[in-house]
Amino acid sequence: MNLKKAFPVIVVTLILAIVAIILFILFQDGSLKDGGKEQQETSAVVLLVVENTTIRHEPIADFNLFVADADIPVFVDFWAAWCGPCRLAAPFIEQLASEYQDKAHIVKVDVDQAAVLARQYNAQSIPQFSVFKDGKLIESTAGYAESVQDTLRQMIEKQLP
Repeated sequence: MNLKKAFPVIVVTLILAIVAIILFILFQDGSLKDGGKEQQETSAVVLLVVENTTIRHEPIADFNLFVADADIPVFVDFWAAWCGPCRLAAPFIEQLASEYQDKAHIVKVDVDQAAVLARQYNAQSIPQFSVFKDGKLIESTAGYAESVQDTLRQMIEKQLP
């Protein structure tokens, strides 16, 4: 008889424990905080904006919309903080932002924080540099050394009017 009375209490306790575990797992990686993972990913996409001689990073909320609406070519650096060649490329990418200030948009995408976007554009080897024009991916190349700087400039130059 006591088992019949205790059974509903045990079931409710188990259900609450399962719900608590699920919520703990979901909150642990921060996906339910600050708008979820998609919000976190968009903050990892920035446009390099040149003001006088200073370069600032302006967040892009919707990368695909930004590329589709761009009236000039968009050069994208898919990178990660832990990637040595990515760190070596960073000063050159900022130099490109200055050189092509009104001719092309220079964008950086942190693949660790924007994994969905990185997969969408097949950024498996980093750094990956891609050029978009009229909303379409035109060309991509991976890897960085000083010897590829002219190649990266040519990727942009080929898309200029």
